[in-house]
Amino acid sequence: MTTHSEALKLVSEIAEFLKQSLPSEPLLGARLKFVYPDCGVVFIDGRKAPNVVSNKDDEADCTVEIDPAVHLKMLHFEMDQGLAFRRGLMRISGDVAVAVRLGPLLVRAEKSGAR
Repeated sequence: MTTHSEALKLVSEIAEFLKQSLPSEPLLGARLKFVYPDCGVVFIDGRKAPNVVSNKDDEADCTVEIDPAVHLKMLHFEMDQGLAFRRGLMRISGDVAVAVRLGPLLVRAEKSGAR
């Protein structure tokens, strides 16, 4: 089990990971927010070039509520997002297609050596 202070560090790590890994092109094309209960948010504004990652709690086209430890595993391709969804480890509201578009952008960045 992750402590609150560890979870806060994971949220910072996720934000930094996305800032470094998310390519400036192509754009996500929407606003995506990850909510980590009692630990904050990571917000991606993919309507602007380049994609902007912040900790703002702004309105989003899609919101994903998830434990930061689970999300980090997904970002490092250690856990499948479909499996996490089926197990109830994350809840998605809004336009689900926005969340689905993030994965291929990160895969593209990994293959191009952007990390």
